[in-house]
Amino acid sequence: MITKANEVKLNVLPLLCTIEHRYYYEGPCRFGKGEALQPGYDRLANAQKTETFLAKLNECASEGINIMEPATVSRTDDWENSEANWEAIAPAAREADFVVVMTGIACDDMALEFAERFKKPIAVTPISGFSGTIAVAALNAKACNEYEVYGFYKWEDLAFQMKVLRARKVIQTTRILCVNRFGSNTSYSSVDAFNMHDEITQRLGVRFRFVNVHEFFDCMSPAQPEGNHTTPGRKTPNLTDEDLAKANAVCNDLCAGAKENSMTREKMLPSCIAFVTARKYMDLKDCNGFTMPCPDACSTRRLNEGQFTMCLTHSLNMEEGIPSACEYDTDAVLSQQALIAVSGKRPYMGNTCPVPYENGHLSARFGTTPEQLAELEKDPRNHENLYMMQHSVAHRRLADPDKNSPYAIRNFAYDQGFAVTLRYDFDADAGQKITMCRFAPDGSKLFIGTGEIVMGGGYDGYNCSQLVYFRVKNQADTWAKQCMAGNHCTLVYGDYVKELTALAESLGIEPLVAD
Repeated sequence: MITKANEVKLNVLPLLCTIEHRYYYEGPCRFGKGEALQPGYDRLANAQKTETFLAKLNECASEGINIMEPATVSRTDDWENSEANWEAIAPAAREADFVVVMTGIACDDMALEFAERFKKPIAVTPISGFSGTIAVAALNAKACNEYEVYGFYKWEDLAFQMKVLRARKVIQTTRILCVNRFGSNTSYSSVDAFNMHDEITQRLGVRFRFVNVHEFFDCMSPAQPEGNHTTPGRKTPNLTDEDLAKANAVCNDLCAGAKENSMTREKMLPSCIAFVTARKYMDLKDCNGFTMPCPDACSTRRLNEGQFTMCLTHSLNMEEGIPSACEYDTDAVLSQQALIAVSGKRPYMGNTCPVPYENGHLSARFGTTPEQLAELEKDPRNHENLYMMQHSVAHRRLADPDKNSPYAIRNFAYDQGFAVTLRYDFDADAGQKITMCRFAPDGSKLFIGTGEIVMGGGYDGYNCSQLVYFRVKNQADTWAKQCMAGNHCTLVYGDYVKELTALAESLGIEPLVAD
């Protein structure tokens, strides 16, 4: 099953820590008048406080936040602490990803004991008043910060942190399908990808699943009685009539919606079959991310023989909120997932670098016409802080995750005219704010940058000539920090620096935010 980021839920358990007095008396822990001092009154007061707490908590719950049925640990002024009480709430505690506590005077020790017993991320809410600092400080002081604990004095801060923790869960439940040839860690063109998968799993939670590139290619054709060449006699997920029908449906949809199309339907179909095969493998392996090498696979000559590339697969995956990266770049896959998780938008990825201005001219970039370059040079703001991102995996839902924008279809291969690439006119989005990011190869850092779209390029071209130019605040600082992460950055439209910074911190890694 392919679990998309927007299907991942953060289970939030409201924990009610309450006390009831059994007798009438006044003193340093109890004050009031009349009925407020009578047995049974606390039950009513706790019910009202709980109603307010749950209403506020539900108001904070954005998409992907599941507020569970509340759990209660309570006592009387006899100070009992029943094991049966803890056993009763244990199933809910195990299911919870995050616990939000309503506590108060003479109840904070129960919040501490819950944290000690169940080791769940825990927060004390604004409605708890002074207990916000009491419980949080006590937990922070225990066992060298063994506990993940938060104190919020504003409900909006709690709402923000729940979004961040949901994004963290998305990262931790990511499983990347890696179609490999020579080795499982890196390809020949992306040695800056995650370089030690087991360490990345330990640090970030993401897992990696593998399939050999030749087995993958074999399964793009109908099964033979004797079995595939690479796996003779085995039952394999080869192309079926149903799969072919899906590929034809994809092809029809692309042709029907394209503003321009330089390809024949016959030349398009193999790329659509590759997409259906990738999705089939992802479903079989329970993966929600995808990558495959480019030069390693290209040199087999089977891409040329089959007349396809994986460009369309990456485009269609990304536009559906499924991270998918060129060149076996596992790092770019997870970087996309981070952006999808915090924004709900659809990402783009590509070769990313500054555009130097030297000797009175900007450096020409593949896919840019002389006229476009001259237009860029007219604006002095582009002389110092221009950046670009380039690949052949643009898609239809960059501007709006829920509907297609205008697009063109161009072939990837110049000479033989095969392999679908979708072309998007980035000129239409000039002035749009973007946020980009990339993890460091060891997963210890997250590079975060922002920019403003200036111009597109390569819309009328072929191959990997499509690009987007954007202006950053400080080209030198952006470059220095990007060098700690690597080449393929990913972007979405909008400003998500705050969210990505908080996500990095929640993962225990360093945010590298460009000036």
